[in-house]
Amino acid sequence: MADPRLFPSGSNSSGDASGPGRRKYNPYHDLSTPYSYQTLYDLPTSPEFLFQEESAAQRRSWGENLTYYTGVGYLSGAVAGAALGLRDAAAGAEPGDTAKIRANRVLNSCGGGGRC
Repeated sequence: MADPRLFPSGSNSSGDASGPGRRKYNPYHDLSTPYSYQTLYDLPTSPEFLFQEESAAQRRSWGENLTYYTGVGYLSGAVAGAALGLRDAAAGAEPGDTAKIRANRVLNSCGGGGRC
């Protein structure tokens, strides 16, 4: 251990804070901020609006809902048809088919079953 007279500021050469009446240095100890780290990063999860009228307004018009649900119905029908086509292609596979023929059969069946 070093001689304490060599370090008049109170620090020692080993860098530990194990001496009597010593504590580790905390640079944020004397700051008086009203926010803690938890509240500083506590972000809202709900949408924020500039005006109160925007929060009370309806989200979509009937035309937007019509377009949205039409697209959802079309996409779900295409996915269901492709799944049925995949099932039919798997059931119609023959034992002597090559990988190219199997892939072609799967693509044709999925496309044929998935189209509207």
